Amino acid sequence: MSTDATIPARAPEPEAPPRPSWWRGRSELLVAALVLGIAGFIAVQTAAMPVPTGTEPPGPRFFPTLVAIFMGVVGLALAVQVVLRPARPAQAAEPAPGADAAGSDGTGEETPVRIDWRCLGIVVATMTVFIAILQPVGWLLSAALLFFGVAYALGSRRLLFDAVLSLTFSSLIQLAFVAGLGLNLPAGILGGIF
Repeated sequence: MSTDATIPARAPEPEAPPRPSWWRGRSELLVAALVLGIAGFIAVQTAAMPVPTGTEPPGPRFFPTLVAIFMGVVGLALAVQVVLRPARPAQAAEPAPGADAAGSDGTGEETPVRIDWRCLGIVVATMTVFIAILQPVGWLLSAALLFFGVAYALGSRRLLFDAVLSLTFSSLIQLAFVAGLGLNLPAGILGGIF
């Protein structure tokens, strides 16, 4: 009985990559839960709002109810979208040598999703300034600054067009509140003019 030493040894089978967690790519469910929580809070507070007898419709509960319903629908839609189509890691523009089409670098690691901190910082700063100047400056100018700042943060560089559009949009909202609802938004420094 002889053994042949020329028979190659069988290569070990490669291990299957670990199965990712169900939660991977579904972190936006936290945002959906936050939106639904705020919608629930608004709904409870609106239901508990005292309304004087004899108040004509639509009444003080009408718009908060619309906001609660809208936020509830948006929260549910976001949750369904995240569950059905979880976020994928950001793909590199050019895969590194040895990387496969799935965005892994050959070691099983995926390219992390990057946060645009500059955009986020500009939006947060613009909202902070809006809150700080709303009463002294008034709705018209402070809301125009808010809309302009968010447009700039999101990449628009048509400064004159964005400024005109921001002023137009804040003016239309002011007119809708005054003419449509009979409510006055803060006038600020423009109080004597309008």
